[in-house]
Amino acid sequence: MSDRPERLQWHLDWKSLLATVLILPVLVSLGFWQLSRADEKQALLDAAKARRGQPAVDVAQLEAFPNYLPVYADGEFDSERYWLLDNRIRQGQFGYEIIALFVLSDGRELLVERGWVAADPSRQTLPVLDWPEGKVRLQGELYRSTEKPFSLGEEVPQGWPRRQQWLQEERLHEEFPALLPTALMLSELSPAALRTNRVLINVSPQKHQGYAVQWFAMAAVLSVIFIIRNSNILSRRKKRQD
Repeated sequence: MSDRPERLQWHLDWKSLLATVLILPVLVSLGFWQLSRADEKQALLDAAKARRGQPAVDVAQLEAFPNYLPVYADGEFDSERYWLLDNRIRQGQFGYEIIALFVLSDGRELLVERGWVAADPSRQTLPVLDWPEGKVRLQGELYRSTEKPFSLGEEVPQGWPRRQQWLQEERLHEEFPALLPTALMLSELSPAALRTNRVLINVSPQKHQGYAVQWFAMAAVLSVIFIIRNSNILSRRKKRQD
């Protein structure tokens, strides 16, 4: 007469139960968060691709300023007032992102991202920049960051040019009331362009999806460990094999 198969039994271990209840929802939520980030990045790429295919328009004629819209701007640089965004690393080299103030033909002002320039490693001197003289036409695309910059403290601007970590939008519009609510990223062929190969996104949708798989896999492993520690499933399997 053959032995009856052992019934599945549970003997809850409160420590593993508590750990699972606390950790499992976090792992699952992180996985779904990474999937939502992947969707956001894909939507951004799709919008950029669609808008970059449009012909350039005069920024002075716009009423809305969507990111990645190709534009041109007529006016002249204010070569005395500009910003050097600090600690911008390119290929392991320390440098600055140069943000210039551009005065449009109608008197309004526009921030222009000229690009990257190498810096003095000792930080004793600022880079010397060349500026186009007189009225010029710039070409590029619009971009306004929606992310809140991280800062250890509020920066107090002093003099010109200003070396800062970030630009504070509210303070900018207080100081420059006629400033447009966007910025122009110069194309590499535009006058005054420096090194302009700006990365559209720092993490691809595929990487976010990969991170999501990792979080879900960790959640699955935790669930398996919980089942093993709180049941007789291993002993049942061993008896079946025997």
